[in-house]
Amino acid sequence: MESNGVDPQRYRNLLGNVLGANRYLVNDVSENRLKLPHDYKYKDGNPGDAVAPKLIMWSEKDKKNPAYDVVSAGVKKSKKDEGGVKNAENLRDNFAKWMTHPSNPRFAMTIANRLWAHTFGMGLTPTVRNLDHPEEAYNPELLQHLSNEMVRVKFNMKEYLRILYNTKTYQREATTAELAMGEPYYFQGPVLRRMSAEQAWDSYMTLVMGNPDSVKNNEADLYMRSIDMDLTNPKLTATDVLRKVNAVQEIGKKQNAMMMAGGGLEMAGKDDEMMEGKVMKYGNMKLMRASELEQPAPGGHFLREFGQSERILIDGGSKEGSVPQVLMMMNGNAQKMLTDPTSLIFRNMEKVSSPADKVEAMFLSILNRRPTLREKDIAKKQLGSNGDAGYANMIWALVNTREFSFIQ
Repeated sequence: MESNGVDPQRYRNLLGNVLGANRYLVNDVSENRLKLPHDYKYKDGNPGDAVAPKLIMWSEKDKKNPAYDVVSAGVKKSKKDEGGVKNAENLRDNFAKWMTHPSNPRFAMTIANRLWAHTFGMGLTPTVRNLDHPEEAYNPELLQHLSNEMVRVKFNMKEYLRILYNTKTYQREATTAELAMGEPYYFQGPVLRRMSAEQAWDSYMTLVMGNPDSVKNNEADLYMRSIDMDLTNPKLTATDVLRKVNAVQEIGKKQNAMMMAGGGLEMAGKDDEMMEGKVMKYGNMKLMRASELEQPAPGGHFLREFGQSERILIDGGSKEGSVPQVLMMMNGNAQKMLTDPTSLIFRNMEKVSSPADKVEAMFLSILNRRPTLREKDIAKKQLGSNGDAGYANMIWALVNTREFSFIQ
């Protein structure tokens, strides 16, 4: 205990709780601690035997699969290395080689199926998390063909997605009928579904910025660097730890403040060329693609409210609606950004002069189509009764439509 009354261990524990979830380490051990249970009664081992490493095989034909040829003697159980830990580094290397081998029975298939589900709204199997039995897929032949395509394009996911997006199946109208639980879907077209939190945010960024790909977050690792410290250092004082804990808390406060702050867009200018590569802000909140932001976003952020995954599970995101989402669409800062006079929508509208052309530019920017005759009449009445404020009202109305929020 220091003279200032601060317990160093208490704050070490506090900081450890803050940082621990992001600082897992992989360490080698001198013995294999994984043993068969005391009541093990199968013929392939005795109670208390060390569990030797072994790769998964789904069928007898996997024994002749080239993916298994990369396994060295270090993976196999031997008298000199009964526990299978003597060549631990080789074990990990060989496992990685087997896992990512083009001939692995499930690696290419799993990626292909997950990207299919991302594209069409539903996987070729009842769940993308389990591919033990691909013959039970809705279309086993298609699943195998997609797996072969993933290998053919050498796991280039962009090229694979380009193939899917150019298929006649994807080009068809989305299915709007509700699917019965457990009933197979034969993909006469994609499934109508709401945009994910990341897709909705990126759509907003496009409408505000124009080209969010031009902005990269070069400070992504500053958060951890700013609070990095060796918790095992015996010379670490309570004052040092307390200072770091306070730094963590201050960063969290600033992030929340960014979400709540108002104010207009801070830009270099209204010329699109001047905007290229510039980091735009809205009330100190950085505007860039979801992939460039902190993962997951802090509480209260648009991404979190709209179902961004907490990163505990691979596919832990949600597309369920909620009251906070409605409130954010009505009064949130993400909504205000779109109706800001400096957003891309208004910059596109400034390129034309007549109200009718401005409305058409608005529809093209948000819905990627021109307004119908009925929509033109509604827009004319809105502008007639609200003046220039009518444009902001129409923008608000369009981004709240199902046509904008759902992938059709």
